[in-house]
Amino acid sequence: MFARPLTEAEVRALSKRLGGVRELVAPKHRKELEGLPDAEVVKDLAHSPAHVRRPLIDAGGALYGGFTKEVREKLLGELKERR
Repeated sequence: MFARPLTEAEVRALSKRLGGVRELVAPKHRKELEGLPDAEVVKDLAHSPAHVRRPLIDAGGALYGGFTKEVREKLLGELKERR
């Protein structure tokens, strides 16, 4: 993302899959983007790759942001279902 930052269209597409643009914001940057309208958050994420939540994990049909305990559990559940 740093070598080739996301475009605004990519940010919008990813945010739809995650459940909203705010879900795409890295936790440590949420407070600084809190008062902005969604359109401005999209622009910020497209121009400031450090503000994008990472990692983004595309597990087939589902997209996960971050590598929290909840995300790990969901990924393990998906793996078990596939077996």
